[in-house]
Amino acid sequence: MQIHSFPFAVRLIGFPGKEADSIDAIFTAEQSKGYGYFRLADDNLQDPDLYLVNAEALKALVTLSDLAPSDVRPALLVGTPGVPLPYPRIERPLLAGTLFEALDRLVEKRADALSRLGASGVVTVPERRRRDRVDLDLTDPGEYTRMRARLPVNGGILIVDKNPAFRTYVSDLLMRHNMPVAWVADEAKAADLCSQQSMAVVMVNTATPGIDPYRLCKSIKQTTRVEKTTVIFLISKPVVYDTERARGAGVDGYLNKPVATHHLLTVLKKFLPSLAR
Repeated sequence: MQIHSFPFAVRLIGFPGKEADSIDAIFTAEQSKGYGYFRLADDNLQDPDLYLVNAEALKALVTLSDLAPSDVRPALLVGTPGVPLPYPRIERPLLAGTLFEALDRLVEKRADALSRLGASGVVTVPERRRRDRVDLDLTDPGEYTRMRARLPVNGGILIVDKNPAFRTYVSDLLMRHNMPVAWVADEAKAADLCSQQSMAVVMVNTATPGIDPYRLCKSIKQTTRVEKTTVIFLISKPVVYDTERARGAGVDGYLNKPVATHHLLTVLKKFLPSLAR
């Protein structure tokens, strides 16, 4: 079991844009010191190591409750909540030294918890709900329907990439599950395949020559044979994930390349119920 990973991924919950950017800047400036931390973008499907939560935002506290933090994936509150909560807390104004001291303590506590789990053979639990609660954010009925669409029980995986190497890797990884994994290197072929065959998950390498990944995702969402096809982008530097275009096209999220095996498996299990059995 992997206990340490440097730097550690922190998911920010409930911070306004400027404060979130300020925290991001603090993490970047201190990256080479101590453990090191980075802000996990909202659409990044990788599981976080820790949560950093605006304790003065009610919606953030509701989200935190849904996520069910633990010693393995702990939470740190910033500010004063309206009600007592069983999580460590630091006060505003947010100072770099205070923030890192608190995060470092949680990382060390997390390492102890992971060591105990590893010794007992218990597997860590993937991150729970990350989407806003529908009853709180007054979601449009159409969006409610999309969010609540059932994940397909049947259906394969389609890899869109310039060569079949990643397809072979995923196929070998899922061999015992008898999960079909297809590969194409062409945008039109990918869209056609999804309209003709049941694809539960489509993973698109955005650096594949000759494709517009956002256009491809929109086409897949409109023509898919199953109730819900999950589209995940695989992002390599220096490609930048366009959040606005992605959400407009219906992209479900992304992973940064190279993708660690445990991150890939965790994400696939979220969207493919048959893998969790």
